[in-house]
Amino acid sequence: NLDPTSRMDVNSTGRDGLTTLGVSCFSKEQVACMCSRRFDHLLFFLIKIMEFCDWFEGDFNNWKQASSRPTSFAHIILKHERIADNKFHVTQRYSHETTFYRDVVIEIIEKRGVIIVENSQCNLVFRKRDDCYRGGTVPGCIFKETLLISRAELRPNQYIVIDAGLDPVTKEQKWGSENGPFIFDKKINT
Repeated sequence: NLDPTSRMDVNSTGRDGLTTLGVSCFSKEQVACMCSRRFDHLLFFLIKIMEFCDWFEGDFNNWKQASSRPTSFAHIILKHERIADNKFHVTQRYSHETTFYRDVVIEIIEKRGVIIVENSQCNLVFRKRDDCYRGGTVPGCIFKETLLISRAELRPNQYIVIDAGLDPVTKEQKWGSENGPFIFDKKINT
């Protein structure tokens, strides 16, 4: 009768005659502690992803910014519509147009302690710092034949983002905001 929680050497031979290589069994207390830490870690990131998704979901626009600096910023409508637990239909358009210039489905996942916004263009990696999630594109992402550099901050009622496309060789900016980040305020339903 083998007790799976009894201590066993790494290269021992069990009663079934098989050699256990690279495996070590632990005491019940050690297993409970490891499971507790793993569960706490998983719960911590589950809560972070839920919070991130709640902050990310909604209708955003940069009306305050565009109306105060109309020569620097167009008025943009941004919508993050939840279509599954961690999936969103993301659309973006100029306020004076009905056609979207961005229309994608993204998924939000946790991997190795960070939150990743996966999309068909370039993934964004976020970490929570203080009262917001700060993120940016993974290094080396190519979009529209340029090196995409994106930086973003997500707060409960605001999404701030700046995108730029750089020539991969000269690092000269080819497209993107030259007037600073876009500041999108979340529409609060009353």
